[in-house]
Amino acid sequence: MSWPARLLTLGLLVAVLVSAFGVIQVTYQTRVQFAQLESLRREGRRLEEEWGRLLLEESAFSSPARVERLARDELGMSEPEPGQMRWLNRNELETD
Repeated sequence: MSWPARLLTLGLLVAVLVSAFGVIQVTYQTRVQFAQLESLRREGRRLEEEWGRLLLEESAFSSPARVERLARDELGMSEPEPGQMRWLNRNELETD
């Protein structure tokens, strides 16, 4: 085998090895990124479930019946008597 043929064979061998290591590296990176993607998807589903629970909790805490009960029991508030109420018109507010 002549010197240029040996050099060409060696060059091709190096190119094949570099290409093989490149494929291995890309495959590894793909698997790592896929695992990260799945982890983020699980985290997203967990956060969506938590968001749903928080919305239910918010609606329970802000229900008018609960707010009224807390105002009466914990703050000692009550509805005003008819004599304690005053109705305002828009005209009255503009002249004051």
